[in-house]
Amino acid sequence: MQDPIVHLAIDLMGGDQPPQERLQAVLLFLRKYKDCQLSVFTSGDFDSGDAARERLRFIACDSLIAMDESPLKALRQKRNSSLSHAIKSLADGDVDVAVTAGNTGAMVALAKHWLKPLREVERLALATVLPSRGNRTLLLDVGATVDYRATDLFNLAYMGSAAAEALNLVESKPRVALLNVGTESIKGSDTVQQADRLLRDSDINYIGYCEGKHLFDSYADVVCCDGFVGNITLKACEGMAELLSPSNKSGLSRFFSNLSSTSLNPAHYNGALLLGLEGLVIKSHGDSDATGFYKALEQARSNVLNQLTIKMKQKTEQ
Repeated sequence: MQDPIVHLAIDLMGGDQPPQERLQAVLLFLRKYKDCQLSVFTSGDFDSGDAARERLRFIACDSLIAMDESPLKALRQKRNSSLSHAIKSLADGDVDVAVTAGNTGAMVALAKHWLKPLREVERLALATVLPSRGNRTLLLDVGATVDYRATDLFNLAYMGSAAAEALNLVESKPRVALLNVGTESIKGSDTVQQADRLLRDSDINYIGYCEGKHLFDSYADVVCCDGFVGNITLKACEGMAELLSPSNKSGLSRFFSNLSSTSLNPAHYNGALLLGLEGLVIKSHGDSDATGFYKALEQARSNVLNQLTIKMKQKTEQ
């Protein structure tokens, strides 16, 4: 058996589904990828009974963080939680990546506490790759930071551009757009219009505004917005994908029976990257089933093998 080259820390307790759902994904992942070792942080006793248990370690923690707990409470009172220990193990260099389906606000707060920030990055962002007719599109922020200033959107565009190259979505100079209510220059809030002016005077390959209808047609390589808009956008897309899925026998799905279930199933695109820190953290959707969480684990492995953290640090320091 080959020696593991990717070490994942997994917060088993975070998420809307029972931890057994995520454990099922963990065991499937472990059996398929012989090059991976897993540290699974729990708040109880779990016995996998798995043949590959030499690459699987369960670490019992004192507490867990509920999905409705405030980030401040998590930071102050839940330093011994499964989520906190998973991220701390990443900060300590014991693992290569941390994965959770847990409380987003708590994850951001604890990640900022344990991990070092990338140069000049004040506000973190969650980025996810969307399917498209051509090249895939990176959408950010999808929920890490709700309130953005114009300068934050400006920095977000730079971080998104660096991430698109690091993820090999494009070779160089990704096309970056701001998500807005229209493409006309007079449209949008004062914050978005100020960010637009900043980006037009930058060296980034900025192409202006885009609308929601452009997200899946390769209009831009990177689409930027604040976390409030991005989270609503992403969840609306997921809801529509479920409605149009061939597995849904009602509504509009009868018009899309020729599409594969994989192409429309949000679970197959699960896993958002937390950007802005010197460490790789993957946020799985809170309501992920075993299939969705398995996809997040696959993404984590791929990002480690692709040396995403190193590439992001290099590109943001240029």
